[in-house]
Amino acid sequence: MKDIVWVIKRKKSSVDGLIVSNTTVSRENIGNNKLAEETGGLSGPPLKARSTEMIAQMYQLTDGKIPIIGVGGVASGYDAYEKIEAGASYIQIYTSLVYEGPALVDDIKAELSALITRLGHNNVADVVGTNSKFYLPNK
Repeated sequence: MKDIVWVIKRKKSSVDGLIVSNTTVSRENIGNNKLAEETGGLSGPPLKARSTEMIAQMYQLTDGKIPIIGVGGVASGYDAYEKIEAGASYIQIYTSLVYEGPALVDDIKAELSALITRLGHNNVADVVGTNSKFYLPNK
């Protein structure tokens, strides 16, 4: 991650944003899940916590100055909220969309909007990175 940040912080860098975490080949911390024995990229719920940690780390390393697209295990408005408070400015979904279908987008938006309002925020931008330190590894 530090190499990526070094490139971004160069004066001539034209990086406008980052997608942080997508799939992983690691099977660390997924327990007795049958997916632990499969090969290839793993996505969805098994990498949710690790991807949120990575978002928080990148947010801290970039001083919150580069928009982050948070990916990895987002299946609800609450999942999206966690990624946003860890430092994501935007959310990308894939695995949950495959399994739940297009109606999931409206469900996530409605739950996220209600959560933001209930917690006293005006919009997504008010939440970005507000709790990034909580999600860092070895808190």
